[in-house]
Amino acid sequence: MKLTKGVLAVALTLLPIKAMAEDIIKIGLFNRDAAIIAAEGKNFLKQENLRVEISTVTDSPTLLRNLISGNYDLILNNADNVIAWAEGQGEDPQKNDFVIFLGGSQGVDQKLVVAPGINDYRDLKGKLLAADAVTTGYAVVAMAILKKHGLEWKRDYEVKSFGNTTARADAMSRGDASGAMMSMPDEEIQKRGFKVLAQAQDYVKHYARGLGATRRVWANANEDLVVRFNRAMIRATDWLQNPKNKDEVIQLLLGETKNNKGRAEAMYAATLSPTMGLTPRSRIDMEGIRTVLELREVAGLMKPPVPKPEKYVDERFYKKALATLDK
Repeated sequence: MKLTKGVLAVALTLLPIKAMAEDIIKIGLFNRDAAIIAAEGKNFLKQENLRVEISTVTDSPTLLRNLISGNYDLILNNADNVIAWAEGQGEDPQKNDFVIFLGGSQGVDQKLVVAPGINDYRDLKGKLLAADAVTTGYAVVAMAILKKHGLEWKRDYEVKSFGNTTARADAMSRGDASGAMMSMPDEEIQKRGFKVLAQAQDYVKHYARGLGATRRVWANANEDLVVRFNRAMIRATDWLQNPKNKDEVIQLLLGETKNNKGRAEAMYAATLSPTMGLTPRSRIDMEGIRTVLELREVAGLMKPPVPKPEKYVDERFYKKALATLDK
């Protein structure tokens, strides 16, 4: 049978269409927050034809080294780590051209926890503090707090890298360290016989964490991927912060918390917190980045005048995602 153009066109429409292959983005992070959980669970990433491969790590040097080597395409992490490693002030001395392209959470949900026998700041003189990494992250917050109480790093106390929260707590329990910044629950702190010397939020009102960051050369070479990832994350944050979705959000978070409803509800509350939660529409917290720079200056890790936040941020990916969100 001879096929006319019309018959051929109809026949072609009946052929099975092969779905486009999803683009894969390799992400490194410490913990999956509500935004990335929602982006996956509610198919916001799939709507952008994206699939993420997530690797979790327990320390910042591993995270940053994997980003530098290209094992990760991007990371979700604190602004301090990004800035420190950009300036060659991380565990490795070389500078890196990193760029922050997406917002995350705000505030510092950490406590300065001390071992038995430490009753005030003066008792930390001559002691050792445990940290994830010595010159980055929440160790810098601890240095700034202690400086307000007259204690200078290297003059009055030392800091040593032990790893994540559990590793730092174990070092304190062994007597190898006298204090550390932690997000450990109060019941666990009491169980170990520790005490809270300071709440970071009493000293630091703005802090940028959970930001999307990558190598600038990768971002420029993969602009479309970055924009699509931003769109998915903005949609996820919008969905999470809509009160109408509360029950569905908690149900989704139950999967992440192994059906612990208390933890799921606490995670939801933290997500919505105006001081600790996700920034609205995943906007980049420039004030929080500015605070990070100021803390590094107070701690003596950066000399004045410190750079402006814009040095480490490229908002064009976010702005393009926002502009094309409903198109």
